[in-house]
Amino acid sequence: MAKNSARLFGAIFVIAGIWGFIQAPILGLFAANAVSSIIHVIVGVILFVVATKPSVIVTLKTVGVVYIIFALLGFYNGASVLGIFPTNGPADWLYIVLGIIIAAFGWSSKKGSVAAPSGSASPSTPSSPQM
Repeated sequence: MAKNSARLFGAIFVIAGIWGFIQAPILGLFAANAVSSIIHVIVGVILFVVATKPSVIVTLKTVGVVYIIFALLGFYNGASVLGIFPTNGPADWLYIVLGIIIAAFGWSSKKGSVAAPSGSASPSTPSSPQM
């Protein structure tokens, strides 16, 4: 589940980031500029890259929490997140919803749900000591 979630949200973030370069605000609703678009593309690429790695679960949790923080900072500051990129009410709500969903996928995924990279030894169960 974590692998597919990372790929799905990776695609969403890359598309949103590219769209932000073409049309801002996105859909005439969500505040965007070059910095926010770059951040979204980078996050999307990171999610794609980690989708097949054991670190996918912690990455989903981290990205989710970071987007929740973006939302809270946007709600607090109103017009920007730390003066780095613009935000508005619809973008803040989108960030908080995405953050909660992405983090939930991270926390609901089991460690064993991510396959070990090919060529690596799988852990074996310890055998009882011989006497």
